[in-house]
Parts: sequence; structure tokens; C-alpha cells
Amino acid sequence: MIKRIIALCLLIAIILSTLAACGNAGEGEDTGDRRTLFIYMCGSNLETKQGLASKNISELLAADTGDLNIVIQTGGAKTWRSHGISSTAVQRYEIKNGALVLIETLSQLNMGDPETLTDFLVWGQENYPTDRSMLVLWDHGAGAAKGICFDENYSFDGLSLMELHNAIVDANLVKPFEIIGFDACLMGMYEVAALINDNARYMVASEEIEPSGGWDYKALAEAYASDQEPLEVSKVICDSFMEKCKAKGKDLLATLSVFDLSFINDMRKAFGETAGIIHNGIDDPQCSSYVIEAMNTCEKFGGDNAYQGAANMLDLISFIRKATEDVSYNTVDIFLAAQDFVPYCVCSDRRKLGGVSFYYPMVYDRKEIEGYISLGICDEYNDYLTQFYLNTPKVTVEYTDKGRVSDDGAFTVSLTPASIGYLSQINYVLMQTNGDGERHILCASSDVDKDWDSMTFTSSFEGVGLALDGHRLFNTSISENYEFDTFSAPVVVNGEQTSLRFAYMKITDAYRPEPYYRITGLWSGYDENGLPNNDFVPLQPGDRVQVVTGVVLDGDNPTEILGDEFVIGGDGGSITEIPLDDGEYQFVFVATDIFGNTYTSDMATFELSDGKATLTKVEEYKND
Repeated sequence: MIKRIIALCLLIAIILSTLAACGNAGEGEDTGDRRTLFIYMCGSNLETKQGLASKNISELLAADTGDLNIVIQTGGAKTWRSHGISSTAVQRYEIKNGALVLIETLSQLNMGDPETLTDFLVWGQENYPTDRSMLVLWDHGAGAAKGICFDENYSFDGLSLMELHNAIVDANLVKPFEIIGFDACLMGMYEVAALINDNARYMVASEEIEPSGGWDYKALAEAYASDQEPLEVSKVICDSFMEKCKAKGKDLLATLSVFDLSFINDMRKAFGETAGIIHNGIDDPQCSSYVIEAMNTCEKFGGDNAYQGAANMLDLISFIRKATEDVSYNTVDIFLAAQDFVPYCVCSDRRKLGGVSFYYPMVYDRKEIEGYISLGICDEYNDYLTQFYLNTPKVTVEYTDKGRVSDDGAFTVSLTPASIGYLSQINYVLMQTNGDGERHILCASSDVDKDWDSMTFTSSFEGVGLALDGHRLFNTSISENYEFDTFSAPVVVNGEQTSLRFAYMKITDAYRPEPYYRITGLWSGYDENGLPNNDFVPLQPGDRVQVVTGVVLDGDNPTEILGDEFVIGGDGGSITEIPLDDGEYQFVFVATDIFGNTYTSDMATFELSDGKATLTKVEEYKND
């Protein structure tokens, strides 16, 4: 009997000790099915100027999250706008019962230093050792060229993609994250996924610039606190983000994707095949023509010109779809791999995206290309970049005919067949000379009739221009696809220089039976730190606007000509086509090679009268 009593006491002691251990799980023991949400929040100037990080923290505080651990490391901003967060130190917080609780204050650390991220991940594993966890990196994102998390206190030093990879690897994760999310612009790239795939099951990121406000953190936290699987949580992040964008009228360009990293090997093979298609253009002029056309017409993200800045990112699927049109390459495997790799994507119904982008140097930067090659993403693609972009030939683009009048009276030029491999784009520039002999550039457009087989390009001048509320404005083409073409126009709004983005919507419906122009918003491009502005600001009724009516070139120095100031009406402004005034207009083709060098054709003079343009002469173009 005594032995039985002793045995029973021992059993009770074991049970009590086990329960005690479970009660202290937050101090270092495993918590079974509990989850932890880690947020690496580099506030940068997004917090300093707009308080965007603080607003997302407020969304977390409003969430009903049960026993979900929410752990935030703050830093990277010169000013934190609320919640008592320090701008002179890196701090670690936990959200408990709707309150932001300070756990630890460190020194002023560089959030763009990989060691800072590694230390946060190591500390998080030791103090919150849950079976299931998620990591969100919050800040500016700048794609493959520059990375993410740019610390305002350290001259906007950021985590390059390789530094991000190394930081996560050096943390020696006990278990991969269920989800790694990038609440940042331009991180929805194949290259990003290829570098983090061993450390997460899913990735959530945007191909495009994210509108200010970012993700819906209340929806995110509540979804992750539930018993939903990580794929379903990832879908909630996407859907709630898009709803947030729609509520602010910023959904036209918004996009967010879920990446299933278990399919990374299939995607590696598909990307290698894509690189092969691109590389084959070296020896196959027909293939090369489709690649060049695809580069110009497929979906692009984050700007694509030297004037405003470029992320050099293309949508992989729309690129392949256009680059292989009528070419006998088997691309079925590429599309199937992409469907598995990106099981969910949200975007405007006006965009036909595959959900994953890749790096393509539309705007040339040798150092950037060398940095990309050093990532070691794909040997065949690196070979292509090295051969075409790092070994510059003496002759890239060359005219065989710098200008003639075609049979139908249009202005036509031709390039050598060998030019196709180095041709980045070919546009036309429309000009008019005033009474003082000063030549004004009125617009630059990609609306050119292209015959890639003969390398012949023909004008499509129709005597109309574009105007904002009736005020004719200088504009340039950005990109074109089957759904809509996008344009940019430099403007001054309420005394601030910026750019007006708008789109020509080609697809019609019962409400819009004819194609029309839609204003996307104001975008200030890339800042002095090389980071993309994260928002398209609406053009508002009552805004004071001056449009640029033309650009004057003095040698290589452009001078913008501003029109009279006017006030935007109650509809928030509209873009319309208006006839150009009768008179003489000059027209030149400008071919741009992959290195950014430009080659100008002869100049055609058109006489415009009563809406009809007649080509009157062709002469050598002199930029004087």
C-alpha cells in the first residue's frame, strides 16, 4: 500500500511539473500550435513623413488575436509619430491585450545591416519558440537592384537581396517560417523567392509599387490567429490589401501575390527556359524581334525610364506570352510552373499579370547588372547579360535608311537586321518650331507601326495631342498592353513638381462603350536616395496645376515650358484628345539601344491643315 501511495505521489508530481512547464512556454518552451507574428519594421521616411508604420501598428492594436504572439522590432526612422516609439534606439515590442508593450530597448542600430535582422530573428526564436511563425519585413522595397529596409538614420542603407538571404540563413532557424511577407514595393520577384525559399513555405509580395497604407494588419493578424492554413492566411492578406486600396481609389495599379516556395525547383527550370528564349535571340533575329517587342509592351513595374527612374522589372508571364508569340518554343511548362508557383494573385481586372516579375535591364546601369549577376540566380541568364550588356560592341543600332516617304505618304525608316539584338525601343518625337526658331518637343510616343521582319518603322502622326482639362500637355509613353497604355506627363501641382500618370483604357463595357483615358494619380518618381515613391496621390478638385506644354533642348539640357496655371474642376480632372493647331510640325524617330544610347533619324516636316497631316519634306536632323 505504501509503495502504491508513493507511486501515485510521483505521478502527480510529474503531472504538476509538466503543467508548470506548459504555463511558462512563453519564456522559452515550445507552445505547440501557437503562432508568432514577427514584424521587422524599418520606419524610414515613410514613418517620418506620413506616420505609415504607426498607422499599421494601430491596426494591429485593434485586432482580436487571442493568444497569437505579435512581436515588432522598430527602428530606421528619424521620427516616430505615435505610440511613444523612440527614434534614437531600436526597440522590441509585444502586443498584449490590445496594448503595445515595450520588451527591450537597444542602441541605435542600422536596420539596413544584415546583422541587425539576424539578431532579431535569433532573439525571436529563443523567446517565442512556437511551432508556427511568420515574418513580415516592412519598409520601402526597390526590387532586385537595391533590396529592402532602408534606414533613414544611416543614409538609407538597406538590405540587398544577398544580405537579406545571408541574414536569414545566419539566424539558423529551427523551423522555416510559414510565411515571409514583404509589405514593401517591388519585391514580388522570382529572384527574391529564389533566395529565401529554404526558409519559408510561402512568400507574399507585390510586383508593383504599393499604395501608401500598405497591408491591412487587423485582417492579417486575425487571420493568422485563427486555425487557417498558411495559404489561406496569405490569400486573406492579398484580399484585404486590395479592399484597402479600393477604398482609397488606388486599386488600378495595386497588386499582391502568394508564392508557393515548394515549387521553386520547377520554377528554376522554367526561368532557365525563359533565359534560353531570351538568349536565343542572339542568333535568331525573329526570336530577338519578339523579345524586344515583349520588353516594350509587357507589364512593367516601378518606372521604366531614365527620366523618372526604373526598377527594371517585367512581369514574367506577360513577357513570355509576348516574347514567344508565333515562335516554335514550347512554353507550356513555363506557364504551368508559374501557375503552381503563384497560386494566388490580386490586381486590377485591367491588368493581365502572372503575379511574378523578374529583372530585365531596360535602363542601363553597368554596376547594377554586375550586382545582379553576382546573385547567381541563373547561369544562362547571367551569360546573356554578360554577353549583351557587359561586352559593348562598337556598333549597336544602325540605320540603313534614316528617312523616306513611303508609298502611302507616311514617314519611314529602316534599321540593319543586326540592330535588333541591341534595340531597346524605338519612339517618335513630335516637335514644333516657334517664331523665334526655338524648337519645342510636344510629345514622345511609342505609337509606331513596326515591321520587325524588315526592321522598318513607320509614322502614325494623326494631328492630335493630349490635354488635361483642355490644357495641352507634353507626355511620354511608358508601356502598352492589350488592356491599356500608360503615359506620364510632368506637371506642377500646388507649387510642387511631380508627374501625372494616366492610362488609355482600350477594353470597353456597357458603362464605357468607347476607349477612354483614366487618371491614375500623381507620382514623384524616385527620390534622391534612389527609392521609389510609394504612392500615387489623387489629383483633387481645386488643385492648382501648371502643365508642361513642351520641352526645349539646348544641347543635351532639356528645359520644360510651363503653361498658365489653372484649377482642377469638380470631377478631379480629365484627359482628352484635342486637335493640334494648323501649322508645320517636325517628326523624328529615336532608336534607343540597351545601353541607353540614342540614334536619331532624319527629320520629316508635316503640314497640318484642317486635321489632315501632309508630309512635305525630309531632311537631316540637326539638334541645334
